[in-house]
Amino acid sequence: MAYPNALRILYVGRKADVVADLQALFEHQSNLITQNGADGQPPLEFEAVSSQKAALHLVRTYLPLVVMVEIINWPDGRAKLCEMLRYRLSSAAIVAIGVPTPACLFTFDGVIDIPLSSQQVVDTIRNVRHGRVEHQLQVGSICVNTATRTVTTRKGEYPMTPKQCALLQMLMLNHGSVVSRKAIMESIWETSYLEDTRTLDVHVRWLRERIEPDPSNPSYLKTVRGVGYRLWIS
Repeated sequence: MAYPNALRILYVGRKADVVADLQALFEHQSNLITQNGADGQPPLEFEAVSSQKAALHLVRTYLPLVVMVEIINWPDGRAKLCEMLRYRLSSAAIVAIGVPTPACLFTFDGVIDIPLSSQQVVDTIRNVRHGRVEHQLQVGSICVNTATRTVTTRKGEYPMTPKQCALLQMLMLNHGSVVSRKAIMESIWETSYLEDTRTLDVHVRWLRERIEPDPSNPSYLKTVRGVGYRLWIS
């Protein structure tokens, strides 16, 4: 079971002994890393995949706060994978397992040597976690984290594209007020062209599917005909 407030860590690599060591470490020292967990719920979740393809597939729905990438025996340091992960997970910390080669063009948020040192693992994760800034907005049952670009509602937790996140954030910051289509297009799509706003309509439909009890009969995100939209949750 996944917990919305858990510290999620994803390992990408093929060294089974490293995965086993990390699993044992996180099981016994998770409280040292998170400084949380008194409520009895697991504060740390750990997932491991052995391939880049599996990692990119997993992060579509699993949103780690720390990604640990094994770079041993990879001359390019898996730079392309790391760049793709950084694009998809804008606020996740990406940590190298092994020392990057001088030719690696990717800048990691931290480096953990092999063989693993428990203290180095704990210190590195705590440091990168503390350096990560979370931005949360909440209106009623809707909670948005603009750092991880996720929205949590009664239906669950969902990842968002940059535009979806920006639109929902704008509506939440203007809760109860009408936001014009013109203001939305200028702020989010950086255009004043209003002849074709089908993209906006698609984004509004997506938001309704996530936040509305009945998306076909919206009660939260209302269309104000001829003007724009209003988000109102009592």
